[in-house]
Amino acid sequence: MRVEIEIPPKDLTISSGCEIALAGKGVTWKESCIGAKVKETGVYVIHHGGRIKYVGKTNGPSMSFGMRLRREFQESASGGKHLYPQLASLTVPPAIMVSLFSSTEVQQLVRAPDLNLSGYQAVEIFETVLIHTYCPDFQCHHINRTAAYLKKLGYTQPDHLKGLLPITSRDE
Repeated sequence: MRVEIEIPPKDLTISSGCEIALAGKGVTWKESCIGAKVKETGVYVIHHGGRIKYVGKTNGPSMSFGMRLRREFQESASGGKHLYPQLASLTVPPAIMVSLFSSTEVQQLVRAPDLNLSGYQAVEIFETVLIHTYCPDFQCHHINRTAAYLKKLGYTQPDHLKGLLPITSRDE
């Protein structure tokens, strides 16, 4: 079996973003900034000042980009927890931006000819690959946890790649 994943370059992902403002207590969050994809599902990439901060996904077919991003960007919807405090710590300007990959787009980027992947399975795979490829500032713990687990399994990193990737090859 083979799974092929096409990963958009960081600069292309960053250039395709739309501005999303934080909504503190008592402020209404507006989803109009998301545009036509507001009711779609998929993977989103939050970036600020040219740096990727977070990669996430909508949680299943009943959660849209509008609903998920409201829970990230509106203080009352987030309960002031999770990602909201990290987003609130960013200096604006520059604006906080979000790039969206709909489930349909993700299924074109994640191909498995021998498998029948559902849209949500493709979204799960794509989110994980983007986290490990883009190394978002707010998600270093994901990368470090995976690297520690792979090291436990006997995978190590060649000297010429130290510091570039968490783990890349297996010691035999």
